[in-house]
Amino acid sequence: MKLFDAHTHYYDKKFAEKYPGGTQGAIADSLAAGVCGFLCAGTNPDTAQASITLAKQYKNMYASAGLHPQDTADYSIAQLPTVLSAVESLLTHPKTVAVGEIGLDYHWDPDRRVQKEAFDAQLSIAASMGLPAIIHDRDAHGDTMDMLRAHKDATGMIHSYSGSAEMALEYVRMGWYISFSGPLTYKNAQKLRATCKVVPPDRLLVETDCPYLPPVPHRGKINTSALMIYTLETMAECVGISIQEMAAQTVENTCRLFHIALL
Repeated sequence: MKLFDAHTHYYDKKFAEKYPGGTQGAIADSLAAGVCGFLCAGTNPDTAQASITLAKQYKNMYASAGLHPQDTADYSIAQLPTVLSAVESLLTHPKTVAVGEIGLDYHWDPDRRVQKEAFDAQLSIAASMGLPAIIHDRDAHGDTMDMLRAHKDATGMIHSYSGSAEMALEYVRMGWYISFSGPLTYKNAQKLRATCKVVPPDRLLVETDCPYLPPVPHRGKINTSALMIYTLETMAECVGISIQEMAAQTVENTCRLFHIALL
């Protein structure tokens, strides 16, 4: 059974600090567990470059480049053109397949004006370059939907989905994919699982967001792509198909979205 992790952060220092063998060990264990593809998502020019460096080392690892909403706290609106130019240059690398991780995050509440300016600009970049976008939405559901409605030519995935079923179906109608991560397995995630049940199977993605958001029964531990099987199992139960069918469907969906042909 092959698996494709649609969203990871394998450059994160937590792997070196907490995982045996560091990043290389985590990837090796994931490959041994049947993971056939990875997307390593950048959050600023430095981590995007780190994602590309990793992608060059593994035949079925791909990268994305973007400015995460939390990372916008490091810049003023006047500085955005310079940093986004750096992001745009990284999007030309052949193993960079998406713009992201971009979006809105009101949980920690950095300057919302800068967040919105960066989000708007990067959606325009994604559309102009014909690349899918990877959307981060935390406590900003309404403004995220409004921004994506305003960019009708943009498409991509809503990463680690946390919104309502009604909003998920609207995103699907707009051409977006819905990605679920470890929280789908949590005991109090009944509404999230109900949302998963209504999303068309050909628009579902599975991810880890590793090293974050480990699934049950590994909460509290460092997450890796090897653990995505637990999220996939819960997703299969929601959809009402076998885990093998769910794995094949999500691999197909991920490759379709990111225009990837696995080697």
